[in-house]
Amino acid sequence: MERRVQPRCSHFGECGGCLWQDVPYEEQLRRKEEAVERTFREAGIEVAHRDPILASPEPFRYRNKMEFTAVPDPDRGLVLGLHRRGRFDAVVDISECWLPPAEANVIIESIRQAARRHGIRAYDYRQHSGFLRNVVLRFAAYPEQWMVLVVTTRPTQPNEEVFLRELAEHLPAQVPTVRTIGHVINDTWSPVSTGELRILYGDGILQQSVCGVRFRISPFAFFQVNWLQLERFFGRILELAEPQPEEIAWDLYCGAGSIALLLARRVRHVYGLELVREAIEDARATAAENGIENASWFALDLHRPSARQFLESLPQPGLIVVDPPRAGIHWRLLQYLCQRPAERMLYVSCHPATQARDLRRLLEVYELQRLQPVDLFPQTAHVEVIASLRRRG
Repeated sequence: MERRVQPRCSHFGECGGCLWQDVPYEEQLRRKEEAVERTFREAGIEVAHRDPILASPEPFRYRNKMEFTAVPDPDRGLVLGLHRRGRFDAVVDISECWLPPAEANVIIESIRQAARRHGIRAYDYRQHSGFLRNVVLRFAAYPEQWMVLVVTTRPTQPNEEVFLRELAEHLPAQVPTVRTIGHVINDTWSPVSTGELRILYGDGILQQSVCGVRFRISPFAFFQVNWLQLERFFGRILELAEPQPEEIAWDLYCGAGSIALLLARRVRHVYGLELVREAIEDARATAAENGIENASWFALDLHRPSARQFLESLPQPGLIVVDPPRAGIHWRLLQYLCQRPAERMLYVSCHPATQARDLRRLLEVYELQRLQPVDLFPQTAHVEVIASLRRRG
């Protein structure tokens, strides 16, 4: 009979935030290794070398980004927390979440109480009316810093502006590690936490040190979520990439340039390409602040036909790194990468199923050297996988 442990969280069972708190951490790791092996086996891919999964240094308090949702409540005015299992319109009013650092709970409770005190209406996702939609918390270290993003519809009532002003004035005094507070306006029906941004307090950025590089992170830029695992995760990427001093490297879907900037200190030149313009601006700023001059950055939609022409203008890479979204590499880009293979490729993915699908095509021109699972998401079924490829022949 499978052993179970007592979940730490009082909301476990009703909250959809993490589903494996009753599973011992060693068992979580074993399940993830088996899931990776099964996914690649079902895709018909033979894995000669799978390294043991890299465990997270801690299975709790690891997330550097959390998104909390507000919905109306007839008794309390609104609730602010995480979605109930299987529900888009119902939220658990979280009193303590064990995934982010503990100060997240203090910040969320302060915002919740301020919203109720000022009679703020939560956004109703069925009626598409109301004001407060989401609160996004981002964390970085060292030193410890918080970014608070309050996502709303456009303010139309005096109490809404008073609520935002109070957060900007009082939250940093209550939690001194709050470095910046932003107000994001989303007037669409989409539940995304992006939109028109204005900074209410601070400089609008976080700074995270990884492997000797100090990264600049803006409100909407992608960065890996397990802040406790960053050094080992990126260190393992560098080991598997085997960067050479005289070679060219490409980092596709580069985000804020995390992998590209680490490679830049080990190759002749690196090219980073990413759709989100703000992320590219972060990468440029990080490069400048760290004195990295052998990196070029381009805001480009890699899925458009015009991307091929742009890639043709770049020097032939010895190394290509891809870290695409969960949907995987777009078929058009995948076709091009097979037609113009590098000596080595590293495919980093948070979704092994689409990674295995893409590798079936890439293995026409590459050999799979190693597979490295990494646990960036304890208490959940999700797993990150690094695949190391070498050109055939």
